[in-house]
Amino acid sequence: MTTTASDTPAAEEAPFFPAPRSCPFSAPPKYTEFREAGGLHKVTIWDGSRHWLATRHADIRAVLSSPSFSADVRKLGFPLVHAGQDDHQGGLFLRLDDPEHARLRQMLTKEFSVKRTQAMREELLKITDELIDAMLDKGGPVDFIQDFALPMPSRAICTILGVPYDDHDLFQQHANAGTDLDVSPEERDRLQREAFDYYTALVERKRREPADDMVSRLLADHEGSDGFAPEMMPVLVSILVGAGHETTANMLGLGTVALLLNPAERDRLRDHPELAPSTAEEMLRYWSIVSTDPRRLALEDVEVGGHLVRKGEGVIVSLIAGNRDPLAFGAGEGECPADGLDISRSARHHVAFGFGSHQCLGQNLARVEMQVAWPRLFERIPDLRLAVAEDELDFKKNSIVYGLKTLPLTW
Repeated sequence: MTTTASDTPAAEEAPFFPAPRSCPFSAPPKYTEFREAGGLHKVTIWDGSRHWLATRHADIRAVLSSPSFSADVRKLGFPLVHAGQDDHQGGLFLRLDDPEHARLRQMLTKEFSVKRTQAMREELLKITDELIDAMLDKGGPVDFIQDFALPMPSRAICTILGVPYDDHDLFQQHANAGTDLDVSPEERDRLQREAFDYYTALVERKRREPADDMVSRLLADHEGSDGFAPEMMPVLVSILVGAGHETTANMLGLGTVALLLNPAERDRLRDHPELAPSTAEEMLRYWSIVSTDPRRLALEDVEVGGHLVRKGEGVIVSLIAGNRDPLAFGAGEGECPADGLDISRSARHHVAFGFGSHQCLGQNLARVEMQVAWPRLFERIPDLRLAVAEDELDFKKNSIVYGLKTLPLTW
């Protein structure tokens, strides 16, 4: 039976979104409750508007793959993540709909292809070893976030794009402010203007002095009327830098904690490094670190999981709820339940990178970075352990991207 908005009770079923993870290792209980009840449910966001929340794996994939839903933040009624998102991101390729989104995205996909990112494996291993050497020389305890999880993907994306790694403190500050939902609109505007000035200067320098890097190639091959508008280039580079290190850095920290707290899984990976690919997929599924996105706006009346979404209504998806859906994971005989961690699980159908044409552009790079980092880390520091009690771990409470603020480790 198809249900409509009028079939759903009102205010008491519209809790605030995003809800905190009351247990840092689990989905917010309300999202689990929604998923088990089935269908879509109303939530309230920061500006008081109400939108539908999809929590089942199949419903999430249906929303994200349907041309009946728009990713364009400029459209009236779109469920924005924060004030000013439509001004800051409106018109960017990742916020456009197909076919224009697909046309512009195609100009970037070669840079992040499986072949090109796999070719970086030796360079990533070199970076990993250098960071481990530095930690060992420093001696424990170390803050794994600052000493490994942030610099590893930051150095990689800087190499790809041609951004000076010496500026990492600056661009990491910009990226962190862009994901921290506690940052005021005024402070976010200030930092985004600062970031725009930095990347404008970088783009101008690349125009004058092109090199063998992605930014130089984009300027030479894809800037102009048939590609990316010149005024959009600094914002595009900013997003590529931020997305290229912020999400992977959080995954490296969270995945390391998960392995330390599940020593049997850690030992399996150390003894069987060939499990690195499935470990990366399972960690992506298990943590589902994007807490507030993706979001869409219905362009027409459309049915999702037996629920009728009306034209002009917003839909938000909960990746953590979908990736813990027992109908999609752990349903087979003898399989680890969806809420558990199993690094040999076949989890490639997770939605941690989204789904459909807008799924994460840099997913191939992120996968290789994780596949390289964790086996090497536990091979070289087999007695790595937490330097604080588990209940002292400092998780991000209100962020677009879930993660740890710090991670004290020793050996």
